[in-house]
Amino acid sequence: MQWTESKVEQLKELWEQGSVAIKIAKELGTSRCSVLGKANRLKLTPRRRGCLSGTRQPSATPRYKPKEIPPSAIAEPENPTTLEDLANNQCRFPLGERNDPPKFFCGRNRHKHYSYCAYHVYIATKKVEC
Repeated sequence: MQWTESKVEQLKELWEQGSVAIKIAKELGTSRCSVLGKANRLKLTPRRRGCLSGTRQPSATPRYKPKEIPPSAIAEPENPTTLEDLANNQCRFPLGERNDPPKFFCGRNRHKHYSYCAYHVYIATKKVEC
């Protein structure tokens, strides 16, 4: 498709009205990617991915609130253990610096169905209540 002046103007109008790219594409007889590319090259106001312009109100409270690490998660002391000496019920969280190959693992008792203790499950996912 060739972008004529009339189609560019129509794109600008529909974009400013908040029409989604797929509807603009159908009206202009082109693809959604073509519309998005042209809108980008024209430096039209960018849209947030997945929503119409102006349909969502920003929330006053943040969605994510970091939790304090519960004291029950660290009740048991670490028991640094080598991989060969780890039992099935021990935490397999690697200890040491991030880029070093692990020599020792946490060794605390595992938390339910995870390979880590409650503390390391909490650290890794921020989802598990202890």
